[in-house]
Amino acid sequence: MERNRVILIALSAALVGFLLGFLPQWSRANGLSDRVRDTDRQMLDTLLSLRLARVEGQIGYALSESLSGNQERARQAMTGVFEELQAVAPRVPAARRAEIDGILAERDEIITLLARANNQSTPRLNAIYARYHAAIATPAPVAGAAAAPAAPR
Repeated sequence: MERNRVILIALSAALVGFLLGFLPQWSRANGLSDRVRDTDRQMLDTLLSLRLARVEGQIGYALSESLSGNQERARQAMTGVFEELQAVAPRVPAARRAEIDGILAERDEIITLLARANNQSTPRLNAIYARYHAAIATPAPVAGAAAAPAAPR
């Protein structure tokens, strides 16, 4: 009987010792897991912002080429713009999505104007650039957060 009691106490002490070592590590691992998840979310948001900024640069390039009279290069650039916008559109916040969908709706018309070297292509590209810049440059509202005042320029 005494031997069983000693074994039970030894096992209990081993279990307590195991839990004293395991619980802090488990808690730390959970905390780090949350940080990794938050960092991944921030990274994806940053990559989306980078892709959107690149699209803005491509639109600017297409506008520049159109202003220079090189409609074919502008058409090629805008084809890439529309492909990239279609790829990123599902990940864009709803506040910006409507404007991007509106720009995407003009795809065929813009490409046709540029392919025909129509003189209306440059003003249309300028309008697309302005709309896109206004939609992307404005910070997207975060659900449940108060709007931050605009910084002075």
